Amino acid sequence: MNFLSISITVFILMLINSNVTFAQESPLSEDPFAELDKEIKSLNNEGSPSDIREFQQWKSEYLYEYQNFRKEHFKRVDDIRDNLISLWGESDASSPSKYVQYSKDNKTKTTIDFEKNELSISMLHGNDEEISQLFVIDSLTKMAEPTSSNISFSQVIGQPLTNNLAEYLVKKAKIVHKKTAFITNKAALLAKEIMLIEEQSQAQQSQIEKIYDLVNVDTPNSDKLAKETENNIKKEKAQIEIEKQTRITALQTHTTKLNNSIKRDALKNKKITTYTMPLGNKKDLVKAKPYIGHVKAQGNRWGLSPSLLLAIIHTESYFNPKAQSHIPAFGLMQIVPRSAGIDVNRFLYKKDLPMTESYLFQSENNIETGVAYMHILNSRYLKNITNSESRMYCIIAAYNTGSGNVAKTFNTDGSRNINKAAKIINALSPKEVYNHLVENLPYNETKNYVKRVIKRKKIYASVDSI
Repeated sequence: MNFLSISITVFILMLINSNVTFAQESPLSEDPFAELDKEIKSLNNEGSPSDIREFQQWKSEYLYEYQNFRKEHFKRVDDIRDNLISLWGESDASSPSKYVQYSKDNKTKTTIDFEKNELSISMLHGNDEEISQLFVIDSLTKMAEPTSSNISFSQVIGQPLTNNLAEYLVKKAKIVHKKTAFITNKAALLAKEIMLIEEQSQAQQSQIEKIYDLVNVDTPNSDKLAKETENNIKKEKAQIEIEKQTRITALQTHTTKLNNSIKRDALKNKKITTYTMPLGNKKDLVKAKPYIGHVKAQGNRWGLSPSLLLAIIHTESYFNPKAQSHIPAFGLMQIVPRSAGIDVNRFLYKKDLPMTESYLFQSENNIETGVAYMHILNSRYLKNITNSESRMYCIIAAYNTGSGNVAKTFNTDGSRNINKAAKIINALSPKEVYNHLVENLPYNETKNYVKRVIKRKKIYASVDSI
């Protein structure tokens, strides 16, 4: 282990016992990150060529591993999609606000829409088959049986999903019968899946910028590094674009083969019956209730307001504990295993490893990780922003898009140097910082994200005083 690694380990251990808040800045002598910066600066000035080569090798290996992970992840995603299209004539997948679960035989699909407060169950069956309410009730109760992998239906509904409750929900359901999308409108199905690949590609391009923020956080800022980073990001984005086109071509090939096979005849003889049940108009605070205790505990631990944390969870997942996005990110606070997950594993557990999907689907783990990552943004990446309100706006944006894109928003030369940007931010009022972010951030998604979080923070303001 070289001097840089030892320094990082020692000072992260020191930091775990510190409590940096928005409202109070620590003196330099009490700030372990300031001491760490001093050591890193000294190393950068005096480090041996072997130290620099070791760091560059680690960075190259990490980026190579991430590229392989990305390809393997979307290979699995596309294989599942192709299989579902072959069976159902369409595909559906979980998202941050929607939980989707297929039965083991892939003939029944349960969907919980956390944004619309709806529960639906869809059955794939032959044209001549009739689906009875008893079959739907039985399917719903089976899908609700607790396992390590599925969602807690009782938590979503607010009470255990008994046979009587299932019967009540099914009797109130809206029932829709339809032919499969592949048969009724193949072009629309293909357009929908291509749009999803486009969205996944855009999310990956945004994520690669956050990855470079992570690997460069402790390296000296220089024009040479900035230029090299921008060139590398461009290359990675170009590679993601190539991967996107490859995936679209593979999708088109699959649907063409399906159209010319006996499976198309099988799809002609199938239809989908869906029962959609309202779960009641649950207020936001009611949805948040199961998580408030842990959010407050972690907020107190790191000096972050519960209202801000709950607004982040609301915006990230609508309180869906099994939320999963295109990146992929997992759970309530949408943690990306290979960026925020690594940052927090280093910080809390001294492990240079990504977090697992199963770990992040546990609500307490997810909240601990998400809040710790916000603390890292607050006390490490964005620490040179002196005004607490201005820093809060930047933390919200950085949680979504990374500190480098926050820096680019303020630096007139487009630099990703957040310390350089901090000098500009410190010369502005908090209102000016907020307005500049929502008008100039590089992605519309992030502009809207900042607006939504600030608006939703007011919903949970009462929790701050509990």
